[in-house]
Amino acid sequence: MTNKILDVGCSNNKIQGAVGIDMDPHSQADIIHDLDTFPWPIHDNEFDTVYCKHIFEHLKEPKKAIKEVYRITKPNGHIILEVPHFSSHGAYGNFQHRYFFTYELMNKLINLIKHKPIKKQIKFYKTFRFFGIQSLANKFPRNYERFWTYIFPAEQIWFEIEAIK
Repeated sequence: MTNKILDVGCSNNKIQGAVGIDMDPHSQADIIHDLDTFPWPIHDNEFDTVYCKHIFEHLKEPKKAIKEVYRITKPNGHIILEVPHFSSHGAYGNFQHRYFFTYELMNKLINLIKHKPIKKQIKFYKTFRFFGIQSLANKFPRNYERFWTYIFPAEQIWFEIEAIK
């Protein structure tokens, strides 16, 4: 049995073997569609795994988008969300970014759908991983973001969740 994968906002870096959806007609997408227009042209419960890598920060309505991702994910399917952390230089390097995510904001977003957490992680540049900053930040994410984030900026927030239906 094959794992049907969707790469949301795939651009020109589509995951091998995945179906891609993107609004850019020059991308590697199999489905060209404005991701701010709902519903997306995908059937309910169609995909086993849905990757949303660096797309939610671009969308007008992330709350609607997470519900749409949930709709198209099969029961017990996996949703992988990756966004730049608000303290990352990459979060501000693009005029198209509308949202700047904290760990807590990502939790609020995924709490709009029924899910089981698989892995939640604030990711760091390799130097900070080497010195244990990543481990501490992930053990105490709220304290990290409140007191230490501007001293030790993170790179990304990465969540993997299981859709409960």
